[in-house]
Amino acid sequence: MLCPVSCLPLLRELGQWRCLLGFPRHHGVAAASTAGLTDNSGQQQGSEVRGGRPIGRSKPLTGRQFSSAGCLLSLHHSEKPEHEEVCEFRPYTCPCPGATCKWHGALEAVMPHLMHAHKSITTLQGEDIVFLATDINLPGAVDWVMMQSCFSHHFMLVLEKQEKYEGHQQFFAVVLLIGTRKQAENFAYRLELNGNRRRLTWEATPRSIHDGVSAAIMNSDCLVFDTSIAHLFADNGNLGINVTISMC
Repeated sequence: MLCPVSCLPLLRELGQWRCLLGFPRHHGVAAASTAGLTDNSGQQQGSEVRGGRPIGRSKPLTGRQFSSAGCLLSLHHSEKPEHEEVCEFRPYTCPCPGATCKWHGALEAVMPHLMHAHKSITTLQGEDIVFLATDINLPGAVDWVMMQSCFSHHFMLVLEKQEKYEGHQQFFAVVLLIGTRKQAENFAYRLELNGNRRRLTWEATPRSIHDGVSAAIMNSDCLVFDTSIAHLFADNGNLGINVTISMC
């Protein structure tokens, strides 16, 4: 006489005796196969059964949050948060300084967003332009933003005045590429302040908008000068910065 609920050959004899003696039996365990255990809801659990012993995965792989955007990596769950912070396929946020705009989307949608939602930003064409910041004596934290278009790419020029250290106002000027970090490595930029027998120059690789202005300021990876320096180069409260973009 065979137990009708037994389906594992190795447990068949034990199943017969359990049925005859009236011992309770969990059908979900009896129906387990080498593909895994099944709970009462029908969901397969994440361990395998081999020789009657469950074997857990030592490095469970997780789904990729940005796989639909093109990310091809499969990572251990503990590695996901760090990767997602730098993943090139995560959504781009609005590159404008400040936290007022909450927009985010694909890279190709950044420029249409800026043109639609930030129409006050001026775009100049060419490799060499003058970024004019007006009224630099305005109190408090102030941002000046302009776009530069050349080499079939768009660059965002940002001059920000803030108190990075209490009681000490500083200006931070940086260039961001509307593109990926890898694309940014193909370019270099130069910022130059010119005055009466004075010149202040900064040269660097533009940052991707994935990094943002705040990261450049936090690391001082930009042109930095205080208000006294700004007044040496300003003309009636306006500051002109020569910006040159070149390909590496």
